[in-house]
Amino acid sequence: MTPVELEPSPSRTDVFGRSWEGRRVAIVGLGRSGMAAMDLLCRMGCRVRITEAKETPELRTMRDTCAARGVEDVEIGGHSQRLIEQSELLVVSPGVPETAGPIRWALARRLPILSEIELAFRFCPSTIIAVTGTNGKSTTVTLIAELLKASGHAAIACGNLGIPFSSILQQLTSRTIAVVEVSSFQLLWCDQFRPHVGVLLNVGANHLDRHPDAEAYLSAKARLFQRQTPTDWAILNGSDPRIVGIGEQCHAQRVWFGEDRSNPPWLRLAGQTRQSFTESAQAVLQVGRLLGIPDPLSWQVIRTCRGLEHRMEPVATTPRGVRFVNDSKSTTPDSLRFALSETPGDVVVIIGGRDKGLDFGDLLEPLHRERVKGIVLIGESRSRLHSVLNGHASRSVVRECETLGEAVRVADHLARPGTTVLLSPACASFDMFRDFEDRGRAFKAIVNTLTGGTRNDG
Repeated sequence: MTPVELEPSPSRTDVFGRSWEGRRVAIVGLGRSGMAAMDLLCRMGCRVRITEAKETPELRTMRDTCAARGVEDVEIGGHSQRLIEQSELLVVSPGVPETAGPIRWALARRLPILSEIELAFRFCPSTIIAVTGTNGKSTTVTLIAELLKASGHAAIACGNLGIPFSSILQQLTSRTIAVVEVSSFQLLWCDQFRPHVGVLLNVGANHLDRHPDAEAYLSAKARLFQRQTPTDWAILNGSDPRIVGIGEQCHAQRVWFGEDRSNPPWLRLAGQTRQSFTESAQAVLQVGRLLGIPDPLSWQVIRTCRGLEHRMEPVATTPRGVRFVNDSKSTTPDSLRFALSETPGDVVVIIGGRDKGLDFGDLLEPLHRERVKGIVLIGESRSRLHSVLNGHASRSVVRECETLGEAVRVADHLARPGTTVLLSPACASFDMFRDFEDRGRAFKAIVNTLTGGTRNDG
């Protein structure tokens, strides 16, 4: 296949003034971020190679697309050391573990390793607001971008929420604000990344299958602030002692939510605000204040923005007043705890899925609260979950179901008027569905059939 002629780039130098023309770069992983990195690097005149562990018909099609863009070598179905040895730099997708061959080979050769976020930063002309945390990142990024747009700023949400940072660079100018969701995996391979405003929402027990321990996970999150200076801002959860500890090491100016701590008068949060708003919403409010956005506009955006699909997404309300919420993105116990904290009033929760050996112990306290009127279990993990709950004398009615459709019907039966039925599985979806999106859409279809399509816009 003859490579297409690339459009000339206005500049092939990064923000540090270094030319990327002719640089030999290997991309590890051919997912969304890998394809976005490929496109950027080709525009910069790099000699690009790609290696992908899996092989599927879709990946074979993507390989042809890469060849047409001028990529020199694309291997799928496994990694070869040869491809790494021919490169001077690696760009790593977030799904690639640190134990993968290409990373080990690159470290042995002392080659630089960059995440796609770090790569995009080096060509970004815009002010950056970056958000990380265990839970609520995507919703917070979306709210910040919507708030900026409502106040007249040009803003684009991107990053770990499914829109690679590299893919939106051509839309950015010096007047645009990039609102970037950043995961711990992406931060591991960030070196120069420096957001003007960095936000750390919370830190729970997550991704310990990739990070050696909780301290390593916390350290990865702290990398968000490593390159900031006193002209930048770090917005931090003051109610978490571990995050307070991170804040004490920051060079940026600190702004707190959750607790006021050392906030100056213009950034203090009234007690009623802390009671009425979730901690994520408080963080959005503080971002708005730093950018001179009046509180009333921030309050309006926070209260009216519907957020993202599969993340605490209102679905429908039955004629008798039972509200259904889709939080299929919840794949860990921490994310279920977060969802319960965001759900007011009585709740019946649907949980379960692929059992990855996660520790469900932290769920016992929130699931034993009086307001939890029912627990409906699905998927591979349902038997183990049932044993854990019964072993601690759960106050709630606990039911096991074979299918999601059965679970929705049982949950509706257990719910009283005014109750929320919350799908927040705390487990991966792959035992019953393609992915969490497939699970969430199946839930919404079942609910809308049950309710006759009565939407809930509240």
